[in-house]
Amino acid sequence: MRTLTLDSKNAEKSEDLKTVFRVPIGKYRKIALKYMSLWNSWFNIHEQFNNNVLKYTDHDVEHSITFQNGNYMLSELNEEIEDHYKDKKVPIVFDVHQATSRFVIKLDKGFAVDFREGKLHEILGFESKVYNQPKQRGKYIADISKGIDDIFIHCDLVTSLYNEGTSDILYLFSPLNPPGSMIVINEINPLFEEVNINDYIDSIRMYITDQDDNIIDLNKGRVIYKLVLD
Repeated sequence: MRTLTLDSKNAEKSEDLKTVFRVPIGKYRKIALKYMSLWNSWFNIHEQFNNNVLKYTDHDVEHSITFQNGNYMLSELNEEIEDHYKDKKVPIVFDVHQATSRFVIKLDKGFAVDFREGKLHEILGFESKVYNQPKQRGKYIADISKGIDDIFIHCDLVTSLYNEGTSDILYLFSPLNPPGSMIVINEINPLFEEVNINDYIDSIRMYITDQDDNIIDLNKGRVIYKLVLD
């Protein structure tokens, strides 16, 4: 049995890490994820997603707030709006209706939010229209995670059973940590999967996707794996 540590510190893309060994590490039949650490560093608001601008009107005068690329929860959105207004009373506030998991927008008199352009409304659960009432609830459940509900850890040495088929999934979990925090997995009794090659192992690829098999951009957030081979 052997423990193998892989570190994305110097990798170009930490979410898709390929390690080539100068000397093959041997022949093994099984592999498991013993430990992993990664940062919750993926973005839900980004100019590339066309969802980083909040357009609004103040007594029919058009304005906008541009959010920096990042991973925002409700509190961070409100903080950005507060920073925009500095010491003035904030006329636009987002809240959440806990019972229905809908976002709520609260507006001062004379203000309106225009969601007709861009895709910010999609992750907040609102329709693509103008909201001008003092308090309005989103029509849809907020998708503040931008669709990342589950995280899959893939390994190209693995052929495992998944959804009545085969896959290279080594491990999966649902992220519960807040943005900017470290996620740590430490398995006392790791689950082993069969290694799909009978020859000496000269390379290994580890990559991270969401539940729809989209690779998650970790924005160079460091990932460390500790694998056990038997």
